[in-house]
Amino acid sequence: MQQKSSALRAKEAFLELYQAGEFEPGSKLPSEVHMAERLGVSRETWRKALGLLRSDGLLVSKHGSGTYLLERPRRIANDLSQLQSMSKMIAAAGIHEEESHVECSIGCVPADVSSFFEAPAEEEFFILRRIRHADCGIISASLSYLPRKYAPELQEHVPASLFSYLEQAHGIRISRALTELFIPPQEDSLRALLQLPKGCEAFGFRQYHYESRGNPVLYSLDYLRSDLFHFTIMRIRP
Repeated sequence: MQQKSSALRAKEAFLELYQAGEFEPGSKLPSEVHMAERLGVSRETWRKALGLLRSDGLLVSKHGSGTYLLERPRRIANDLSQLQSMSKMIAAAGIHEEESHVECSIGCVPADVSSFFEAPAEEEFFILRRIRHADCGIISASLSYLPRKYAPELQEHVPASLFSYLEQAHGIRISRALTELFIPPQEDSLRALLQLPKGCEAFGFRQYHYESRGNPVLYSLDYLRSDLFHFTIMRIRP
């Protein structure tokens, strides 16, 4: 397995400190020497991590002044090689997520969902539609499908993260996902829920989630605003 670069590890260590409240949006970062010592890396490694954070829209460098955390990140950054919940992606960017609008139902599902779960076409599933909000408006719209056995608990209380719910309530850890990226068509009803600003497009993610033993657990469709989300992946030349 390809190991993370030292710069990527330094970036992730900084984001952990940021999420813990060590640094305030709009504030100036300590010197490169100080940050390198605090994170236990070389100054050159921290400089490379700074470049990654700037690319993610979290920092801005001002000539002769220093490096500052933006008041609000320009885009939500996510390394596609790392599987994490939507709520963690949003929190990592320093965006305060407001209360979601959720709708729950029980019903039959599209053929690709039944096929993923290897279920009969007539089998019903728990269906969750979620619209996530922030101070910048609607940021994502999602459809999630789970086996019906989870319906009673989830209809009573929908958690912010299905990943955390499955792990804490049922001991099921989602360990991998096959993710398909696409651009949703204009007439797509889930895309319409984003109420996209003029000139803005949406990313579509079709995700097949598996637990640690390889069993299917969760099927989801996630539509995200392209002006807020930014995705990267490290590609290795063979």
